[in-house]
Amino acid sequence: MTEKTVSTELTITMRKLRKWQACDDGRQWFESKFPQGAAYSAVQQALRTDNRFDDSRWLTDRVFASLLTDPAGVTQAAADDAKAEIAALAEATNPEKVQKDAPADVGTADEAGDSARIGSSGDYARIGSSGDSAQIGSSGYSAQIGSSGDYAQIGSSGDYAQIGSSGNSARIGSSGDSAQIGSSGDYARIGSSGNSARIGSSGDYAQIGSSGNSAQINATGRNAAVACVGRESIARAGEGGFIALTWHDEEADRPRITVGYVGETIDADTWYGVDASGRFVKVDAPDSADE
Repeated sequence: MTEKTVSTELTITMRKLRKWQACDDGRQWFESKFPQGAAYSAVQQALRTDNRFDDSRWLTDRVFASLLTDPAGVTQAAADDAKAEIAALAEATNPEKVQKDAPADVGTADEAGDSARIGSSGDYARIGSSGDSAQIGSSGYSAQIGSSGDYAQIGSSGDYAQIGSSGNSARIGSSGDSAQIGSSGDYARIGSSGNSARIGSSGDYAQIGSSGNSAQINATGRNAAVACVGRESIARAGEGGFIALTWHDEEADRPRITVGYVGETIDADTWYGVDASGRFVKVDAPDSADE
């Protein structure tokens, strides 16, 4: 049995910020704080501490742009950031600290425990959970959700959601357009019904389904099952996996599905679409941020 490659912690450097065309003010702030570079989670914490929330969201967008090329790294970065924010929240709301430094903003760190239930209906929500069996729901736009525990159940109905889960047996559902979903745990089940979804999974035995158009799905783990019901979708799978893509039969005027099995009719770790006759064709990898 081949061992999995474990992604190292995502590091932000001045070189990356220049390549990503960060603004001058942002680069100057970063260089003054982290002249040698720093882990993504550390940079995010510093940005939020300094109330640079627009920069924080910009950095998240740039990192998630690499979701399809590095699903494990991006997912782990999102989960690490969630854990770091939970730890900071727990420290800030420690009863002794609150009493000593009052008045202070009061929050809750219950999301660090098991079986947490978290709901949000506002836009731009940031939700983090590090415990097992978390249930997380968000209905606002542009939600950022990170979970590192096993058996997480995550649902989002707003557009532009960014979801990262590093635990095993995650259940993730999104109905908004332009969702970006990453999972690095085994046995993940991911469903998306919005258009233009970008889904990356590096765990084994993932089951991924998309009913929206123009989906891009990358399942690098072993024995993954990928099914895209929407049109103009592309996907790739690792060893032992399969891909099912939809196409429209113009002559019969009906949709059809073409299934490819890695090692039989398609190659591992290769992007595929289907042509007008329903044949698998190799396609270029989607655009993503350079590392």
